[in-house]
Amino acid sequence: MVLSYDTLPGTAASLTEEARERGLQVECVELKSLMSQSKRSLSRRSRFVQSAKELLGAVYKAYDPLDYTFITALTHYINESDIDTVICTDAYSVKVMSLSKQAGLDPLCYAVISDYEAATLSNPTLLDGYFIAQEELKYYMIRHGIGSDRLYNYGLPIPKSFRRTLGKWAARNYLFIPQNKRVYLVLTGGMGYDEVTGICSEMLDAEDEDFLLYILLPRDSEIRDRLEQKYKGRDSIRVIALTRHLNIYMEGADAVLSHPKAFESYEAAAVGAPLVHILPPNGAERRIAEFFADREMSLKAASIRDSIAQARRLAREKAVAERMRHVQSRYIRGDASQRIMETILKKTDYH
Repeated sequence: MVLSYDTLPGTAASLTEEARERGLQVECVELKSLMSQSKRSLSRRSRFVQSAKELLGAVYKAYDPLDYTFITALTHYINESDIDTVICTDAYSVKVMSLSKQAGLDPLCYAVISDYEAATLSNPTLLDGYFIAQEELKYYMIRHGIGSDRLYNYGLPIPKSFRRTLGKWAARNYLFIPQNKRVYLVLTGGMGYDEVTGICSEMLDAEDEDFLLYILLPRDSEIRDRLEQKYKGRDSIRVIALTRHLNIYMEGADAVLSHPKAFESYEAAAVGAPLVHILPPNGAERRIAEFFADREMSLKAASIRDSIAQARRLAREKAVAERMRHVQSRYIRGDASQRIMETILKKTDYH
């Protein structure tokens, strides 16, 4: 079972794709969806919470009851489905699975640790293996009690589509993007309306540049309609829905602007997209930005205005962008999904 909290991120999709190609039976499960199904048949305030108390005994009182309603739902599902291996792909699923193991759940369980937030939610004595995105996480987790024999530095699993590059010219041709314009792509994960409109305003102030600015939003985003209405008369600003062609948009861009989220950053680096990280106050994301910037795989920006200046620099200075692509190809491996599945299969056979 590949487990995540909400909509399955690319990590889960990549691992599921790899498992199915190997002929394995794999289920993708969202904790949030699983919880909704459970609450339809069990009242959270009565039978559902009571079953959690009975399952976990006195330990129940030490944690947030909401965690244990998730644990109860997950435990019932795993036992009924006869699942023997679980792979957690985000911070909260790591936490819930760690607590479930503490409560006595016995499948082999692994965690994909993409950043420091996920690392802090792991119980160092319970999971069978940790697949980490970068070397710094290894030392961080060893200091927190996890044995080095359970740590595997394979990089972050990314879908195969991000490992089959077209090249910038072909990517633009595929998407009908003019070859003579400077093209910027904004990944809006974690951004609010004010932040996105701030980026648009800064770009529109750059009157010396013929550009296209693509704003990527989920299809059900609350701010999508507002942005489309606000910039309806601006051909240089285009709001697009989250698409299976994201890798091609990244390849066609002169610069990608994003908060330093682990998965999006690895995807951009895998296709060789010049990358600007807009620094948020979140400590875990700042460490990702530092990891990328210290290796010249991205540029850091302290503000919206600075991010636009950095993006325009990447578009103008081809040597800087090419140097970044070269370094990205050295550090970002594309075989993490294969190596993770091979390791799990070996440990499963041994178990």
